Amino acid sequence: MMHKIFLIPFLLMFFALGAQDQARYQAIYAKTYLETSQQDFGRALKVADSLYEISENPYFRTKSLMLSASLYQQSGDVEKAVAYAERSAGIIEGAGNPAWESRVYGFLATQYRILKLYKKSKVYIEKALEAGLAIKEEMARNSIQGLMYQEMAYYETEHKNYKKSIRYIETAQSHFNRTRENLDFFTANNEQLTGLNYFYSGAYEKAMDHYRKALALAEKSPENFLTGLICNGMAAVYLKQDDLKNAALYLGRAQKIAENSNYPRLKIEVNTTSQAYYSKLDDNKKSAELQQKTDTLSTALAEKESAFIDDSYVKMEHKAEVAEKDSGNKNNMLLAGTFLLAGCSFAFFRYRKRQIRNTERISRLLQEYERRIHTSDEGPELKAIEPDEPGAEGGETAVMTSETEQKLLRQLREFEESVLYTDRNMSLPFLAAHLGTNIKYLSHIINRYKKKDFNNYINELRINYIIRQLRENPEFRKYKIATLADESGFSSANKFTTVFKKVTEIPPSVFIRHIQELTVPEVQEN
Repeated sequence: MMHKIFLIPFLLMFFALGAQDQARYQAIYAKTYLETSQQDFGRALKVADSLYEISENPYFRTKSLMLSASLYQQSGDVEKAVAYAERSAGIIEGAGNPAWESRVYGFLATQYRILKLYKKSKVYIEKALEAGLAIKEEMARNSIQGLMYQEMAYYETEHKNYKKSIRYIETAQSHFNRTRENLDFFTANNEQLTGLNYFYSGAYEKAMDHYRKALALAEKSPENFLTGLICNGMAAVYLKQDDLKNAALYLGRAQKIAENSNYPRLKIEVNTTSQAYYSKLDDNKKSAELQQKTDTLSTALAEKESAFIDDSYVKMEHKAEVAEKDSGNKNNMLLAGTFLLAGCSFAFFRYRKRQIRNTERISRLLQEYERRIHTSDEGPELKAIEPDEPGAEGGETAVMTSETEQKLLRQLREFEESVLYTDRNMSLPFLAAHLGTNIKYLSHIINRYKKKDFNNYINELRINYIIRQLRENPEFRKYKIATLADESGFSSANKFTTVFKKVTEIPPSVFIRHIQELTVPEVQEN
């Protein structure tokens, strides 16, 4: 989940160029962004609006609008964030300020990456870099180049290309080092992102080194969301190292920052780490509460982003109609009509592409299901453990004997063939007791052989169970989502939908509709 934290849109807001009492304006701007927004989000928005009202030229108007855009992005309102940024682009484009033109394009590149519209994101990265070439002031030019390479690093992290991401970070830092303004903040963010890449790579000591450097730099500024991300990352590393004392120390600090923040992505990250912490303490009640909070936040955020993508084309049509009504001349009417046609064509093309992609995904899921049916009699292959492997008896990190591992693997296979995982009371201690083992052994087996933690392991079993029922039992296709959630052991329809989409990459309603269409010919033949 941590790769879903994105700082680029905020970093793009830090530079100052212009005339109108710039020092005073910058002081208010920085305080609003770094402090007020963390304590009183509504007040921060009002300050941003006030800055816009007193702005005397395109530069200051753009800067105030982009402050609002960054605040809305921080709150998870992607629709308003993009709307303010697009409005800013219209003001600054052609105004003779390539520095801020680049920053606005960079912000939009990040928003579209968050929405997973990667082609559009790359278009804006190219526009930002192109505009940046026209910046005469060397420090500002290097700042823009640094931010764009940092944006590329986030993209690679999201696609699990960690080494490539680190190379982009190093390039970004080489540009930042040629600037002076906000160097500590930019460097702290680079160190945080480098730590994140090493964390995902499993190099925990290297990750911790970079997180410590990031924290030392971040503490030179008022406590903000970046401090929260760094402390959360350090807590996650300590958890991997089973250092619960230090994990609790940094997690507590991250929790405090997240609670005072209006930044849902930070809350999600901290909740996820907190859940892992309480799982280590075997506090299943607290862990379940945090899971529910995380699911609620993630679902709300996903719904906002999906709604923006689906509704943006409707809004395009509405804007075109307004433009046609107000134009009063044939040229504007023609332009509006062309814009509408292009928008509708793009929307239709996107819909068809998504439809084809969903069909392909469902076909792969069903093929995988058929493959599992044909191999279920033999069961999963039980891997022999070599003496020099981690976990083998006598090895440096031995957890249990190879005989115990093989026994637990056989028991897990029997468990997977049952439907016990649909019990809503299912937990790691519950299953350990059922299998007659302890939590440490069971957790080790699941992590090592299933390549996931306990919660994801159970959730995938439940989703595969529902896929099997929908495939084999037409009656299940008539059930409401809430009923499917209850049948498979999920606590709510929202949680079921979130997990289903995470496992299959498509919503359950779309899967059901497609599987109905795929199975209609079979019903008619019978």
